[in-house]
Amino acid sequence: MKKRRTMTFLKVLFILLAGLVLLLAVHFRPDIPVEKLMDEYAAETSRFVQIDGMNVHYRDEGSGEPVVLVHGVLSSLHTWDGWAEELKRERRVIRLDLPSFGLTGPGTEAQQGIDYYVEFMSKFLDAIGIERVSMAGNSLGGGITWAFAARYPERVDKIVLLNASGFISDDDKLSLFKLAGSPVLKPLVRYCTPRYLVAVFVKQVYGDTKRLDPDTITRYYRLLRREGNRDVLTSFGGTATFSSFSDVKAALASIEAPALIIWGDMDSWIPVEHAYLFHEAMPKSELIIYEGAGHIPMEEIPSETVADVINFLNR
Repeated sequence: MKKRRTMTFLKVLFILLAGLVLLLAVHFRPDIPVEKLMDEYAAETSRFVQIDGMNVHYRDEGSGEPVVLVHGVLSSLHTWDGWAEELKRERRVIRLDLPSFGLTGPGTEAQQGIDYYVEFMSKFLDAIGIERVSMAGNSLGGGITWAFAARYPERVDKIVLLNASGFISDDDKLSLFKLAGSPVLKPLVRYCTPRYLVAVFVKQVYGDTKRLDPDTITRYYRLLRREGNRDVLTSFGGTATFSSFSDVKAALASIEAPALIIWGDMDSWIPVEHAYLFHEAMPKSELIIYEGAGHIPMEEIPSETVADVINFLNR
């Protein structure tokens, strides 16, 4: 009887291992060399600056008062394409690929926690010679934006927060990062990211998927596979922690810069209720809710949102 149970266990184990091997074989996607992606996603306006061992990709367009655009998790500077076209008519528009995302890729330091990204932004602005700026940030980029304004008030004119992180660090949707970092799933997530799985993720952040262009999914898919970028899936641990901002409301209340808060009411990642939390905590804030938009309204409805932002910045 004992021998039979042992044989049954071994058969089950063999089937599981065979299934795992098959899964890896079917869904394995190799890293893409950054040089190849440069040909696809760098442009004539692309520039690069060395910061902490990283070749940071950014674009610098237009002239006038500067505004910096900061993207969210698993995204890139391309998410601001619609905004940049309008903003650069009257302002200097700077957008960048944050460390571990886009063409920039990972650096040598552990890139977890809002403190890292706030200090990185300070180094980035120093590197490109900007002392004071207006900033707009989405999701993780929104968290970076308000935390930067709280820590460096002398460097910020105005801020725009789009579906920003801050009040939560363990949202149900973003807990996929914690799942991805589990010992069992870590190697699968690191190397098995077929396009259809990336499409599921991208569709989640749109309020209306009819607005989603297939080329946009391809962009997310290919830039995720940039050498080293998928490591962020297994090490990020969810939204960046706000360890130095344990009292988020107090930090937000201390921000001196006028703020515009933008939110899509169909956000399934950070619920629209958090827009009101930001608005209540920031005495110098205005709030606009866009019906039918999701987690990345600047990408989903660029014309409508950028018009309101231009009005706010010029006021």
